[in-house]
Amino acid sequence: MRTSFLTLTICLITIPAYAKYSGGTGEPNDPYQIATAEDLMLLGETPEDYDKHFVLTADIDLDPNLPGRKVFDRAVIAPDTNDATTWFEGTAFTGVFEGNRHTISNLTITGAGYLGLFGQLGSWLHQAEVQDLMLLDASIIGSGNYIGSLVGVNGGEVARCHSDGTVTGFGDQVGGLVGQNGLPSRGIGVKLSWHFAYIAVIFEAIFKYFQRSFAR
Repeated sequence: MRTSFLTLTICLITIPAYAKYSGGTGEPNDPYQIATAEDLMLLGETPEDYDKHFVLTADIDLDPNLPGRKVFDRAVIAPDTNDATTWFEGTAFTGVFEGNRHTISNLTITGAGYLGLFGQLGSWLHQAEVQDLMLLDASIIGSGNYIGSLVGVNGGEVARCHSDGTVTGFGDQVGGLVGQNGLPSRGIGVKLSWHFAYIAVIFEAIFKYFQRSFAR
């Protein structure tokens, strides 16, 4: 009698893990790569990644007229989530964002407070860094407090960053690059950074002050 043996061969197929953003793991030696507008907006929608490391690997155009772009009504990253209060109710960015000398152009925001590319950078307990980043042709309009093109409230370190464009604020703490620089418990701030339209913001703040005074 002949006995037949059935050999079962199991093939293991390795499926690569889903890659977030355009690459990287978010670790200091392998930062997440931000290469597209979609990557940048995905970062903004992922607060659980706000303590990770990121690097900008290409210039990004956020022109609202381009497909997939929009006029933002809050900060792109680390926005305030409650316009009814004056204190920050969101998740601050506490990671590292390396601009790598690339540009983010045509950022357009019309909203309330804590406006900028970052709503709040750093927190009472955690440091944060943004460096070597350029914003071009930004347009920021805020009806609340803490309005800047790059950061609404800076509790971290901003180094070698600059921006141009317009920043319009009708509340308190309005700045060209940063709305409010520094948290009371931290001795950190902005280094070697500037905003080309800052004088226009100062004149607007002065006008607002006299307008309020005459209205009393």
